[in-house]
Amino acid sequence: MFSLKKTIASLAGILLSSVTATPALAELSVAEINSIARQTTVIIAPGLTPELVKALEENRNNPLARENNPDGVWNPGSGVIVARKGTTYYVLTVTHNFKQNDLEQNLSYGIRTWDGKVHVVEQANDGRKCPLIDVPSLKPVTRFGCYSIAIPNRVAGPDLAVVSFESEQEYPVASLGNPSKIAGTERIYVSGWPDPEKERDPQTGKCRGRVARRQRRLTWGPVTRMIQPTEGQNGYSIFYIDRTRPGMSGGPVFDSNGLVIGVHGRGSADKGQLLSQYCSLNAIQGKLALESEDVTKTVSEAATYEPPILHTRFSSAQNLNNFLTLWEQLKINLPFNWQIPSRDFIQRALSPIQTNTSDSGVLDIAVEKDITGAIEDSEDVVEDIYDLYTFKLENQLRDEPSAGCASILLGDERERCRRDR
Repeated sequence: MFSLKKTIASLAGILLSSVTATPALAELSVAEINSIARQTTVIIAPGLTPELVKALEENRNNPLARENNPDGVWNPGSGVIVARKGTTYYVLTVTHNFKQNDLEQNLSYGIRTWDGKVHVVEQANDGRKCPLIDVPSLKPVTRFGCYSIAIPNRVAGPDLAVVSFESEQEYPVASLGNPSKIAGTERIYVSGWPDPEKERDPQTGKCRGRVARRQRRLTWGPVTRMIQPTEGQNGYSIFYIDRTRPGMSGGPVFDSNGLVIGVHGRGSADKGQLLSQYCSLNAIQGKLALESEDVTKTVSEAATYEPPILHTRFSSAQNLNNFLTLWEQLKINLPFNWQIPSRDFIQRALSPIQTNTSDSGVLDIAVEKDITGAIEDSEDVVEDIYDLYTFKLENQLRDEPSAGCASILLGDERERCRRDR
């Protein structure tokens, strides 16, 4: 524990000295933060088997099926690439993106990177049950907590996990920051992939049904309070006002310099809930009309709240330093990226941000002056997530449709396909 704090303090000193030497640590624009987010934010979801597709349709059309699967059958989430070692990439996310039932069915998972490819992760089940038994060790999915509908409150332990995938492709690794340097009212940014099927249609009030198209969202707002991870539920300790949506859980939380300081997990639409029930939420509409004095008052009031109240009032994230403490206990060295995002890296995916950020289509103020806001990245889109996540096993990569024995299959069907080859 002491060595980690000493390391973080040393790294903070390096970052501070770099501010004096170069203006690279200047506050970034929304467009620059979005460029970083676009290149490092991933989608995490189980591969779609025929059985899973069938269960999905039953869950949509059959009220009794929805009662039996209140969390939904398929719950794509988000994550952020935080390390690379050789050809292995490591993605930081939340453990509730890995449902115990899916792990026990030995479902393969897919990690969708910013080039549109999905990297298959097999043997995701670490065999540690839920609540977790044994100590964590490095696996394709390394969990520090667990999620199961069979246990009280759904999540046991810190809501953090790391999933790894193999690729010889060059992918950017997000730069890590120091959450302890974040002050109240400071702006943070959350990136992730919303799941529209968790929300009701704002026009009709009815369930949306199947929504194949997905689009990454970047939202921002002020920090309202920070507490110790041991005080928060399942480690949640950074609280903020934002406009996140279901599906963004596990996505990175950036500071104004483009450094990852946490992992988002509880959103503004579903306060106090770790996973939204299928079609249980109203879509976010309109804007949060906050003035600077409103934020100051909110932060002042938040200082008086006990942790349970904070969880019901604000969105929240896991603290990066808490993750680093947990990871150090594994005694596994990973080359985390402590470098400030380079200008070349930011320019690689930089694109203009439209000033129209309101849901109503009315011209709004410049995003830089917006206290709370959100954009949908028109250049980071999955046209058909169902098609994309029916992926092949042969080359551990999926970027085209597949079917039959080339798809992810379970049990007897997989064995039959092997015999027929």
